[in-house]
Amino acid sequence: MSGAGALSRRSVLGAGAALGAGLALPAWAQGSYPDRPIKLVVPFPPGALTDTLGRLVADRLRPALNQPLVVENRPGAGTLLGASVVAKSPPDGYSLMVATSTTLAISPAMYAAPPAVPSDFTGVAMIGSVSLFLVTRADLKVASVAELVAEMRRNGQMNFGSPGIGTMHHLLVEMIKAQEKVNATHVPYQGSMAAVSDLLTGRIDFMFLDAVAALPQLQAGKLNAIGLAAGRRLAALPQVPTIAETFPAIDLQAWQTVAAPRGTPTAIVQRLNTEINKALDSPEGRAALLKVGVDANPLGVQALNDLIARDEKRLGDLVRAAGLKAS
Repeated sequence: MSGAGALSRRSVLGAGAALGAGLALPAWAQGSYPDRPIKLVVPFPPGALTDTLGRLVADRLRPALNQPLVVENRPGAGTLLGASVVAKSPPDGYSLMVATSTTLAISPAMYAAPPAVPSDFTGVAMIGSVSLFLVTRADLKVASVAELVAEMRRNGQMNFGSPGIGTMHHLLVEMIKAQEKVNATHVPYQGSMAAVSDLLTGRIDFMFLDAVAALPQLQAGKLNAIGLAAGRRLAALPQVPTIAETFPAIDLQAWQTVAAPRGTPTAIVQRLNTEINKALDSPEGRAALLKVGVDANPLGVQALNDLIARDEKRLGDLVRAAGLKAS
């Protein structure tokens, strides 16, 4: 073989090796991810806690990724409408969602044929654990969870609201009803804000409510807080006891995550996990979460997906035991 021919062959082989090496590298390591805007689906209406968290994550990720994160609200079907949109999207890192414990652990158990199931997703990053206040209309004369249960026992016509069938807000009340053998009628809404309006006017009597919606009304004296579904009391309202202080068996806590379609490349998931953890585990990130009643809880990808799998079974079993069905 001539020198020119050998050189030509070496050049071709070298180019092929370089191309092969390039293909073996994760896309983001080559600087190509992300190279366009990322869609972040929020399966709740604007103004809800999940919407607030989605926008907080989007704002804090933009500088790190150097691309816009476009928040898209897709409420409905106990958060599974938005989830189904993401599940059907290409697994390329450009379609993400804020996936709650409702999305990945509760709602799928309520459908015979759910439009999206946990195995459609991979957990990307934990946003945090959510504190839910048990609140009543201002003129309801109960001062504790025990007194509310006694009133439900006395008055079988009480109504409670939730931001949707199968939300943690709904499941918590169903657990109290089942454990204490009392009754109240569930009134589901499309998000918490619509339910608050009816709670303020007395159309419903009580509900679990996230801090974003609850705190302004509590501070104005328009609603009463009698309990908190959280691991500990909140510094903002230390006089409000946790539900577990009255009913130790009811120790559920909601959580919020970012998830991606199953099959999203591991390297992309890992980069997003690293960047989200970095953004939310900073002093500023933790402070922003605490303002809306959320405790930052950074987890690695494997630990997050282990938690999702554990709660999918635990909460799914509770849904089935309670006989909850999507209407």
